[in-house]
Amino acid sequence: MTVEQVNEALSLLRSQPSHYVVASISGRTFVLSNSDLVTLPRIRDVKLGDVLELDLVHEVGSRDYTLRAQDPAHGARNPEGGRFPLALVRNSEENTHSVRVATENLYKMTDPASIVPFSQSWAAKLIPSGLAHVGAALSRDIVRVQCVVVEHTKGPMERIEKFKRRKGYDKVITHKQPYTRVRVDSITLGTPQ
Repeated sequence: MTVEQVNEALSLLRSQPSHYVVASISGRTFVLSNSDLVTLPRIRDVKLGDVLELDLVHEVGSRDYTLRAQDPAHGARNPEGGRFPLALVRNSEENTHSVRVATENLYKMTDPASIVPFSQSWAAKLIPSGLAHVGAALSRDIVRVQCVVVEHTKGPMERIEKFKRRKGYDKVITHKQPYTRVRVDSITLGTPQ
């Protein structure tokens, strides 16, 4: 199966009933779907009810299809000179294979000649394993994920005991780690052009 345009790949994804995304939030990678509740380290400048839009979405998928961003520094190159920053993967019980999606219009490379075709770096070797999100993100034209801040909370009381042997120095420090909880409000695939 060959997919030439992003619109074609998105229409295949739209034909599926539910979607998931792999996104990075606060330096951690999560697999998210609609109405998931995620506990993060405290995000300071947000209030309850604020809507956050995730900017590092590495992968969007459904039961049958997955659209992955490839690492821009280690992705493969098209023989005609264009880039293949996306890979569409067909999931089935028998076999899984990936198809590269050409999107020259969505991604502009500063110096494509400096990139070695079919790089043998460790990041490029992760792509067939489904770990293509190392340093790569999908454009907001392809997928948008919005989350709503649900609460600011604290974790359980933690006790840290400091002491020095034979010196009579004992100190107990207690603290509660602050957290922010967000709920995934919507996963929106790009509009057809």
